[in-house]
Amino acid sequence: MFFKAVVTVLTIIAGLTAIVWVANWPFNTPWEKDLTAEQRRIQAAHNRRHHRGVARILLPGLAVIFGITSVEILSGPKSDPFAAVVMGVCSVVCVGVFGALIKRGRRRRTSTRR
Repeated sequence: MFFKAVVTVLTIIAGLTAIVWVANWPFNTPWEKDLTAEQRRIQAAHNRRHHRGVARILLPGLAVIFGITSVEILSGPKSDPFAAVVMGVCSVVCVGVFGALIKRGRRRRTSTRR
């Protein structure tokens, strides 16, 4: 059971890494050197918006899935406390990152009273 939990967490981390890499396109790729300064600026602004949107959708869902999986592993017939704790920690990390992202997004907005 421990091995399955570790493989599951590593697969999810690899998937999220792939999502971030694709969302960061074309930066950190061989095609980056072909971009003009204007294209870089446009792509960077687009990627910032895209990253925030994807994170706001994905992180709460992952936190719920990790939490449910943690409870299932702990209360199942073959309970594995360590695997349940690992999944629980992943859930808490997702909630923390989501909270930090939302908090940072609020600070950046300018006041409309001026």
